[in-house]
Amino acid sequence: MEKSGQDNCRRVGHVKDASLQYCRREFMKRMGLATASAAVAGLGDVFAAPLISKGTPEFDFYRDRAMGCWLGAAIGDAMGGPVECQHYKRIERHYGDFTDFLPYKKPPGLLDLRPGYALYATPGSITDDTFIRLDLTRFYLHTEPPYTPAQLADYLLKHADFSNWWGQAVKVLRRIEQGQVSAEEAGLDHIQGGGGGWWQPVAILHAGDPAEASKQAQSLCRIWKAPLERDILSSVVAGQAEAFKRGSSIDSVVQAVIKDSGPLAAKLFERAVDIASKADSPARLYEQLYNNALVDHCSTQIDGPMPEHVEPLDYADGFYSSISFAEQQPWALAYLVFGKADPERTVLTAVKGGRDADSIATNTASWLGAISGESVWPKKWRQNVQEANLIEVDLRKTLDDLLAVALKNGSVRTEKIMP
Repeated sequence: MEKSGQDNCRRVGHVKDASLQYCRREFMKRMGLATASAAVAGLGDVFAAPLISKGTPEFDFYRDRAMGCWLGAAIGDAMGGPVECQHYKRIERHYGDFTDFLPYKKPPGLLDLRPGYALYATPGSITDDTFIRLDLTRFYLHTEPPYTPAQLADYLLKHADFSNWWGQAVKVLRRIEQGQVSAEEAGLDHIQGGGGGWWQPVAILHAGDPAEASKQAQSLCRIWKAPLERDILSSVVAGQAEAFKRGSSIDSVVQAVIKDSGPLAAKLFERAVDIASKADSPARLYEQLYNNALVDHCSTQIDGPMPEHVEPLDYADGFYSSISFAEQQPWALAYLVFGKADPERTVLTAVKGGRDADSIATNTASWLGAISGESVWPKKWRQNVQEANLIEVDLRKTLDDLLAVALKNGSVRTEKIMP
């Protein structure tokens, strides 16, 4: 069970700038989402900042950052997909020093083309991470706020194409459908891990508002997540929302992620950032992450102990990965820090690090894209990921449709993205 808000607040004193934020989050959760939303909405009516309007410089700024985040996520997914689940030394041996999208091919890849992974061998093709992200986006396109876990589960069960989903994520939805568990509590006993790269739509709809983005991500992901992974995921999304602010930086995103984190998540993120800050080469970064930050099993509690040390293999020729958020998301942040805002250095380092490379690179790239805008990505990468997937989705049009929802809902305000 989760600890009381008072106990948790006492425990986070050692996490810089986290105590007040964490206490507020605990208070809001215990008030109840409906009551908290009503209170926030009421304050918004009194102190509302100007809304973003289409055809203005503010909207153009917002759309540019959103496209950078959105396409960045797809680029990271499509670039990491062909090398997914591999040891970094195996990637180096079999793929060399690549600088562009790879075809999906087995061997040297470890996975067969199939629904639930990737559908096409074409370089730039997306995987299940982006297909599921698209279904979450369509949820926003076809429903109305307030958005709840039950509403999301109902929409997905009626409309999602589960053939393109990771199977474990579907199982819990079927349990909800059969009345075995509520959407709000389903994640408590569901297998943890996976699904970290689905949630950019939440950040895009709450651009510049890390607290609101975090709150909504924490609520909706209850379908799949227990307390620790809810905390990690909502902090990732808070960092994405922070990145939309004019003047944002890698440092401000890192600070937003850690500020939003509870005790254990903050330790995991801080460890990875420290490793990245000291690494002077990709090889050194991989060595230190593998030696110090592999995770097989982890507590599900926000204030649980650090995961036990995992002794790394020097080389593995088969599957070598983890779906644990306690590994994936701190690694994603480490690659953002190491990349120093250089798109090739950032994404290629994330991809070549292996493990769950597509999911990791998805969040690394979405942070950088939101910080820097669409133009941060090489033109050929943007064109490739757009054109390679047109048979399934028009990525640019889908993002524009999502932005229309943000305008309709009034969830993005000038003062938030241009403070």
